[in-house]
Amino acid sequence: MRSRRFLLNISHAITDGLFDSVPILLSFIIVSFGAGEREAGIIISLAIMGSTLCGLFTRYVSRHLQLRHTVGLITALYGIGFFAIAFAKSIFFAGFGVILSISGYGLFHNAAFTYLASNSDRHSLGKTIGEFTAMGDIGRIPFASLAGFIATFSVLGFPGWRIACLSYGAGALLFAVLLFFSPRYLLEDAEHMPLITPVSKGSVLHFSLLRQRQFALPIVANILDAVGSDQVFIFLPYLLIAKNIDAKFFGVFALAFTVGCFGGKIVCGRIVDYYGPRRTFIVSEACLAILLITIMLAQKPFIIVGVSFLLGIVTKGTVPVIQAMITEPAKNMGNIADVITISSFARGTVNILAPLLFGFIASRTHINWIYCIMAAVAGCAILPALKMDRKNTNGSV
Repeated sequence: MRSRRFLLNISHAITDGLFDSVPILLSFIIVSFGAGEREAGIIISLAIMGSTLCGLFTRYVSRHLQLRHTVGLITALYGIGFFAIAFAKSIFFAGFGVILSISGYGLFHNAAFTYLASNSDRHSLGKTIGEFTAMGDIGRIPFASLAGFIATFSVLGFPGWRIACLSYGAGALLFAVLLFFSPRYLLEDAEHMPLITPVSKGSVLHFSLLRQRQFALPIVANILDAVGSDQVFIFLPYLLIAKNIDAKFFGVFALAFTVGCFGGKIVCGRIVDYYGPRRTFIVSEACLAILLITIMLAQKPFIIVGVSFLLGIVTKGTVPVIQAMITEPAKNMGNIADVITISSFARGTVNILAPLLFGFIASRTHINWIYCIMAAVAGCAILPALKMDRKNTNGSV
């Protein structure tokens, strides 16, 4: 157990750090190739599609592959994808590299959340998931900030974003090689067993769970939250460009956002254990809607930095809240694996369409409009949460 937790935490920091570097680097790539928000939306949509489809194999991978091999495969995809971006000659090939690099993101998180939800005390699940997800931000903070910093410079005529992609790709491949070829005794029990133990025959998802109110309502709330929160960071660089903020300061805003994510996951995870995921979710969605309007209207950089920090808390910071909310009705490991995978697939499907739609709207109107839409949908996410059964949703005290 300890060996698995250690490997999950380390790999989570690397996986999330590389993932959040993508939108920062993509904004520079888009400008370099003379593209716009529409192309950015298409690329992100296709990338999320690849990640979502790979996530459907969670049950199979978790039951048949060793943990270090699963993590090694996912980081290898990052490495190959970043190398493809670094040597891309057009936005088409750069987009292919983005799609390849994050294709294993959903698979990793589905498998990790299934393991944690199945092997943790229900009364401390929020704290457990909060600490695990916070480890991702330990990777996000340096990776995303450094990517934004490197991308603003050029060395011997090479754009900074190519240098950043080359460096990150090499590091990811090195980590993958270490996982595949490290001595067995270094990883102890993480080497010998699949991530979760089979609990039922077959690898087919039980979508019939959606017929049950206790599973359907949290997943609907999760879908609406995805529309209201998952694109905030992706389109933040374009909002800053519209406000005429120098690109050299993008790393500062990324740092503020990721620090907020880190603190939010630890704090929100503990709040869930006391007040329940339902109450915590409702309050966080109301705050999200208000903050989205605020960052859209704000013009002073120091105000935007502060709002970026708070947005980090109520977007990525609420991951333990959502995971606790959707898994709370599940009574066994099989249901937990299914509901996490189904919810991830639904959220991923939304994230395939949302960047494409938002990119089209921003290119035809103004970037502010998509933040208005996000705020409205975040408010709507409160409605299914209000309809959820209050029984067993009020925490441990």
